[in-house]
Amino acid sequence: MTELPRITVVTPSYQQGRWLERTIRSVLDQGYPDVEFVVLDGGSTDGSVEIIERYAGELARWSSGPDGGQAAAIEAGWRDSSGEILAWLNSDDFYVEGTLALVGRWFADHPDRGFLYGRCRLVDPDGAPLGITGSRFSRRRLLLSHQMIPQPAAFLRRDLVERAGFVDPRLRYSMDFDLFVRASAIERPAFLPRILAEATIHPDAKTRRDSGPAMEETRALRRRHAHGVERLVVALQPASSALYHRLPATARRVVGRFRAARVRPR
Repeated sequence: MTELPRITVVTPSYQQGRWLERTIRSVLDQGYPDVEFVVLDGGSTDGSVEIIERYAGELARWSSGPDGGQAAAIEAGWRDSSGEILAWLNSDDFYVEGTLALVGRWFADHPDRGFLYGRCRLVDPDGAPLGITGSRFSRRRLLLSHQMIPQPAAFLRRDLVERAGFVDPRLRYSMDFDLFVRASAIERPAFLPRILAEATIHPDAKTRRDSGPAMEETRALRRRHAHGVERLVVALQPASSALYHRLPATARRVVGRFRAARVRPR
């Protein structure tokens, strides 16, 4: 049997003590034989450090102190690691049981593939299910429509990341989108129709709290990566989106039948 690859999981965290322990346990309880787990805290004052210290002996390394933000922490964690497979798990997200074993075996059985993702269950702060994200890959839909690659359920081989470029530390919200567009331009991602992770939807999440700036960053990245006619579609998106949201509810439902679903029923 082919040896399972080492998987590096980096968890960036800041003031996420409410969920951090569950995130840590979801990695450690996987029982995967070769996981390199790194927790990088941005200098939290909410008890996060005390939580991390309880598990320090089971981590490859950890730190706490001011840093350059989420994307910078992920980039530094990946660069200063030794795993063949790279992933990041935010401190309010969790792996479901058996995820790393499934992912590790898939990569061992597909040595020529470098990009795998699955589905992700969305949950509220109390853990109640809200829906499921993740669908079969389409570059055009990824670039022009919506993110069908749930970041907590995505895994990339190191050599693909090195070819595509690491996470851009200058980005604040859409670093996953940017990386996935660049990596998928080199290799089409493989989709595994299984739930691999859970993501917590809560008001303090950056992309919800700062929805306006987050959308602007995504639009800027779409303009950067678009080619040919895609540039026109991207340029028209703000106007078409505004028009769609001004339609009566009945008309939106009709149009919605022709749009790819972002979230599946739970």
